[in-house]
Amino acid sequence: MSKNEHKVLNRAAPCITPQKIFSTVFFLTLIMSAMMFSGCQSGRNITYLKNLDKSENNKVFLNQNQPYKIKTNDILYVRVLSTNKDVAELYNNNPTHGVTTTLNSEADQYVNGFSVDKDGNIVLPVLGKLHVAGLTLDEAYEVIQDQANEFLINATVIVRLMNYKVTVIGEVKRPGVYSVYNNQVTVLEIIGRAGDITEFGDKKHILVIRPTEDGSKTYEIDLTDKSVLTNPGYYLMPNDVVYVKPIKGKAFRVNLPLWSLILSSLTTIIVLLQYFDNN
Repeated sequence: MSKNEHKVLNRAAPCITPQKIFSTVFFLTLIMSAMMFSGCQSGRNITYLKNLDKSENNKVFLNQNQPYKIKTNDILYVRVLSTNKDVAELYNNNPTHGVTTTLNSEADQYVNGFSVDKDGNIVLPVLGKLHVAGLTLDEAYEVIQDQANEFLINATVIVRLMNYKVTVIGEVKRPGVYSVYNNQVTVLEIIGRAGDITEFGDKKHILVIRPTEDGSKTYEIDLTDKSVLTNPGYYLMPNDVVYVKPIKGKAFRVNLPLWSLILSSLTTIIVLLQYFDNN
């Protein structure tokens, strides 16, 4: 090969200088840093009720909870205590409507409870058919107690809602369906039962989906603001769904190890190219 040909090849070959390597690595690092910064949450967005002052410790936030009204397909626990042993056994020891089981599973509740039919009625032994749809539990108790007083002497009625369940999905540690053995539960309580919100959860945009007779109604809740305490969705109703949305930068943060591997590989390739170019 002549000297002229060798000079032409040298001019055609790419020259990878240390400055180019530094510029490339710096550019890639800058891009990753910007993406990481956009996916990070500030301390203001991870603290519950961040604007609740100490001066408000004794302040009463008005309860927006409305009494739950019984709906079609609800399952009621009804127990009648009476001096009439035969009647008492119909409610307390009958294998179909007994309460001797633990009632922990949905199957137990369905078999041992009293379902509200499509017309809004329940059918009770001895007491017969009673309309309870549209009533609160206290009102249903009054209806059943009045009917029991007509047929029984010194009867005592107990009424409970058996299908009080809330579903928690999204960015929580233990998503699932949670049974509530209480007259009410708040969104903070149910999230606590679900193991709290994960590092990828958005506390500022919690969605509560509530089924109604006319369709589903939604409430958006900001758990970082004290206004949540007066939000109509703060107190949950049976069959509510709580959805914890992910933060905007979740996709990048989940794939951060992959991006780091790609950056490391590119840096290695550039260094190797520089080495071969020098040799």
